[in-house]
Amino acid sequence: MKSFQNKPISLAILLALSTANVSAQEDIERIEVSGDLSSRTLDQLATSATVIGESLLAQKQARHLEDILIAAPNTNFASGASRGKFIQIRGIGERSQFAEPINPSVALVVDDIDFSGIGALGTLFDVQQVEVLSGPQSTASGASGLAGLVKIVSQQPTDTQEGTLELSVAEFNTSQIAGAYSNALTSNINARVAIQQVKSDGFVENAFLGRSDTNNIDELSAKLAIDYLASESTVVKLRYYHFDIDNGYDAFSLDNDNITQSDEPGKDATSADALSLKLEHDLSFARLNLILSQTDSELDYGYDEDWTFVGFHPDGYSSTDRYFREVNTKSIDLRLNADNWVAGVYGKQTDEDLLREYTFNSADFLSVYQPESLALYGEYEWSINALSLSLGGRVEEFKADYSDTSVYTENLSDSLFAAKAAVSYNLNDNLLFASISRGYKAGGFNPDQAVSQEDRLFDPEYNWNYELGIKGNIEQFDADLALTFFYMKREDAQVSDFSVIPRNDDSGAVEFIDVIGNADTGTNKGIEFQSNWRLSDALTLAANIGYLDATFGNYEKTDGSFVDLQDQAQAPKWTFYLASTLAVTDALNFTIEFEGKDEHRFSIGHDERAPFTPVLNAEIAYRIDQWLAKLWIKNALDRQVFTRGFGGFSNDPRDGYFPAEPYYQFGQERQMGATITYQF
Repeated sequence: MKSFQNKPISLAILLALSTANVSAQEDIERIEVSGDLSSRTLDQLATSATVIGESLLAQKQARHLEDILIAAPNTNFASGASRGKFIQIRGIGERSQFAEPINPSVALVVDDIDFSGIGALGTLFDVQQVEVLSGPQSTASGASGLAGLVKIVSQQPTDTQEGTLELSVAEFNTSQIAGAYSNALTSNINARVAIQQVKSDGFVENAFLGRSDTNNIDELSAKLAIDYLASESTVVKLRYYHFDIDNGYDAFSLDNDNITQSDEPGKDATSADALSLKLEHDLSFARLNLILSQTDSELDYGYDEDWTFVGFHPDGYSSTDRYFREVNTKSIDLRLNADNWVAGVYGKQTDEDLLREYTFNSADFLSVYQPESLALYGEYEWSINALSLSLGGRVEEFKADYSDTSVYTENLSDSLFAAKAAVSYNLNDNLLFASISRGYKAGGFNPDQAVSQEDRLFDPEYNWNYELGIKGNIEQFDADLALTFFYMKREDAQVSDFSVIPRNDDSGAVEFIDVIGNADTGTNKGIEFQSNWRLSDALTLAANIGYLDATFGNYEKTDGSFVDLQDQAQAPKWTFYLASTLAVTDALNFTIEFEGKDEHRFSIGHDERAPFTPVLNAEIAYRIDQWLAKLWIKNALDRQVFTRGFGGFSNDPRDGYFPAEPYYQFGQERQMGATITYQF
């Protein structure tokens, strides 16, 4: 496999083709966005947003969020686990989590439940759409919405019978079996059940163990949805979700060849149960919404730190690092929705218990982290003919208590404020809009005892976002377009760095200490363009392009060096998604996709970078009545897809742990498969 080299030519082709919305088969005018407080349709939403619908989810054989995030401009993810669990929007977002508690920058919501910080639960089946709202969403999502929001909207129960059965098989011992069924149980109760099992050996070979499944995927997800129509004015909605994710984690090799030597491969498992109860009641002046939710999760994440086996080299060492978390979250959201205003109160409480088992610790490490939030929020809209003005805000009291076995305790308390103002003008069914929004993220602390006292605490971050855009339709070309210019100014930007310190033994190896600090300045600016062209009754063309210039500066790193100005991590300047579908006959379709990300840094603690990597996918689909059969190929050109990278150290005893070398984790390899779907 070789990296793509002809970047200038590819970008020229990309720009030439960029006359095309990411959901090529869907009508942008009719898509409602539920992640925003106003629940407007996509074409009337005065902000940059991407809605990925059923057709694109099916087209990409999407089983997890990492499979489809490239379809949203300026959106990226980091792995360092079995999945791309850490999401970045416009260059802002976490890249990993170890012993330190984190407050996520990108909100992850499934229907009415906030799963922020547990990205492994972003599995996809029986999904109506995935919404990606770019820029601060703190008025709607609070402290988790600093960079944006990703919302998974499930298919809803129906009062008539419908269902889906799906079977997929592919190379690398990959399979998916799934089913969904919906119907009325009584005249006023509708129910829906869905279940999916995904398995794959993954793309890593473990030479020492002689296995090809140490970096495997084994994910079971299930959902039960019940709607009770209590009266003409009252609806009760019950949702239950179960996740049993038992993935392996054995991703890094000394020679960057996807052939590992680990004798104790890691794990990346999550078991979770989530329940929500929603009451909708029509009052004379507004609609009352009460949402209660609870999530109980157990996370098991660990890895073979030396990446080798005992006896690999005389100077080698052997260690494992494993993190067991129990995360229990409860929330309540009471909201009034009227035609032109929204007002609500929100409360959330989390208990997060961590047990760390690390070879070089004299005893197990235990910590308890208990954040809680209480917020008031609202939005009001004025409309005069074609002109609309909306103002929104949120006030949140954030508190957190922390203690651990190293006798470190911390009590945080922040008063946080978010605001949003947007003006839009409807000109011949084209929407011109401008907005200013302010998002926030709570402060925190670095619990590791190796962190100096002056680096122990870090402040809240605020993000000012300015947008100017247009959404509309060019009737003579039968094309929908959306173009947004944005400028974001980060105040006290939270920057994730790390220290490399010698291990307290004679091995010569090192260990890492994660440190989060505040940079004085952070600027993220760019362009997001989406369009959808129906070139004929048989041919559609879609494209999505993001340009991002993200930098930060005036920051002192943990090694004492000063950063005047440098690129932010996980922030490629260009992201693109192109797709074209040709209906050969009424039953036969052919789709080709071209997608990729520009070169970008993996971390701010070193300068190792992911190269510019384009990926080509293709699919042939044939429908007969209720049956749909597909043959597909992912990464047809077999490019190396970089999902995580480290630098600034050596983990190789063959070189005496010197000099520093880069190490990479790779994602999707070339893979062929087939899928059969039956709908009734």
